[in-house]
Amino acid sequence: METLQYTSKSKIEIKNSYLSSKEKIKSLRSLMSKNKIGAYLIPRADCFQGEFISENDNRLKWITNFSGSAGLCIVTMKCIVLFVDGRYTIQAEVEKNNSQILIKKLEKKTIYNWLKKNIFVFNKIGFDPWLHTVNEINDYKNEFKGIYKLKKVENLIDKLWVDKPKETINQIFKLSEKYSGESYSSKLNELDNLKNKLKADYIIYTLPESISWIGNIRGFDIPNTPSVKSYAIQGKNSNLEIFVIKEKLTESLIKSFETNIKFSNIKFFSKRLKKLKGKIWLDSNNCPAAVENLLSSKRTKILKKSDPVLLKKSIKNRVEIQNSKIAHRKDGLAMINLLYWLEKNKRRKLSEIDIIETLSNFRKRSTNYVGPSFDTICGSGPNGAIIHYKANLKTNRILRNGDLILIDSGGQYLEGTTDITRTIGFGKVDHLRRKHYTLVLKGMIAISKLKWPIGLSGKDLDSIARYNLWQENLDYEHGTGHGVGSFLSVHEGPQAISKKNEVELKPGMIVSNEPGYYLKNSHGIRIENLLLIKEPKKLTRMQKIPTLYFETLTYCPLDKELIIKDLLDRSEIEWINNYHLQIIKKYEKKLLSEQRDWLNKICSPI
Repeated sequence: METLQYTSKSKIEIKNSYLSSKEKIKSLRSLMSKNKIGAYLIPRADCFQGEFISENDNRLKWITNFSGSAGLCIVTMKCIVLFVDGRYTIQAEVEKNNSQILIKKLEKKTIYNWLKKNIFVFNKIGFDPWLHTVNEINDYKNEFKGIYKLKKVENLIDKLWVDKPKETINQIFKLSEKYSGESYSSKLNELDNLKNKLKADYIIYTLPESISWIGNIRGFDIPNTPSVKSYAIQGKNSNLEIFVIKEKLTESLIKSFETNIKFSNIKFFSKRLKKLKGKIWLDSNNCPAAVENLLSSKRTKILKKSDPVLLKKSIKNRVEIQNSKIAHRKDGLAMINLLYWLEKNKRRKLSEIDIIETLSNFRKRSTNYVGPSFDTICGSGPNGAIIHYKANLKTNRILRNGDLILIDSGGQYLEGTTDITRTIGFGKVDHLRRKHYTLVLKGMIAISKLKWPIGLSGKDLDSIARYNLWQENLDYEHGTGHGVGSFLSVHEGPQAISKKNEVELKPGMIVSNEPGYYLKNSHGIRIENLLLIKEPKKLTRMQKIPTLYFETLTYCPLDKELIIKDLLDRSEIEWINNYHLQIIKKYEKKLLSEQRDWLNKICSPI
């Protein structure tokens, strides 16, 4: 396992399509007419409803060329629209492959209102039931009751995507308990107790990350996320039946599980659903609508409740926490090596792709490094204003004097998953950019040193990171933080630090802390550390309520040259100086003499 790496086979690239953008839309409308549907929904989703998907499932990209991680395209007989959230508004305009594609905000009301105005023929909205959740389709039905009908159709994009790549088959492997910290049988027993308390006969799991966590299994089905594409049904006596492509299984893997876990061919999942009887627990927020459709209404009673794994895996156990700290030490060293390399090569003509490739090479030096946790974002100058920018040969910029460089990256290690963002200056940076950087930094520090009463959610904390930006009439169009998995997804719920998230923050959860600011055609700033939520400390005589607090996991220098000291208060200066002192202590023995001198200089007190 020490040399386990993502292989090139695990990445699927979309081939050049035989059809032009206009031909794709024309052909799609022809199929829509045959099916008598006035609008067709094309989400960025696969049949497992996870955030990250294989490229051969990226139907949204095929029709629009938009490569972001969230979006919905709707095609009617006269119009085509792409709905994206605030992270992707600039990116969507840049990437769209047809001037007729309108870009709008990804909000329910906006989507519903647009549909009501743009369906001109046929009163049916077509959709693939495997690519939309139970709740999503129910919301559409409730909104359009008496106006339009929802019609299930075989996926129309798949009928047109003639050069669609085939998915490669990668073997599943078992994750040792020295990394997971808990046996699969222990997890199943806990879940079985929850199931029995609710008097459910079965739990249906449709999220690959949940199933991978339960069984302590991992795979390379999705780029950068080591989960196994699968469905599962938990029945009596803690038994779990996992449905996967059978070619991914080895005899040794199957034999390594005792009687609790059984593997079945994924092609039999639908038949198995049809035979179920009794009370069935499923998560209607994540479960594909097709799954509910396959359950017999006469023989089953459906309990719609959150996937019980989501909260359990979000609270890391002692072993996972210790391993996460190990992963972050390795990742921090890779980032420090990158910053030193940039310093030594600043007189060369460096590009965004140069930085991405160099950071990748530094990470590969670490033991138990498996691959990136997402495609590295490296945006210099105006590219940094594209929140989820991805450099390519066409957009790749050479760094220029005065640029801000936003580097957002992460690694997958057997010990854990990392995510870090640093914004650094290249050459002499002007006052406005430095001011924006300092305002963002103040928000990041405010979250880092925060204490709060038990019972609060990320919604209660989010505004604290934005306060200093708000005072300057500035803000950012993304959440302040997201949950992070243990050698699983870099984006993990249910917790988040955002304006809408109401999940209680609990000890053992890991969240990112990443406020930012983006000025179109100019620059982007984001500063990110991962944080661990800690148990309340013992109260003193003067303290009346227990409070939770954060422990910082990420250690990598901030760019002191970008900080305007006069905008900081004393506690913020103390936080920065202490943070940099901790970095020196953690890494000075791992660096060569010249590197140590450089690290001491950039981490000296301000």
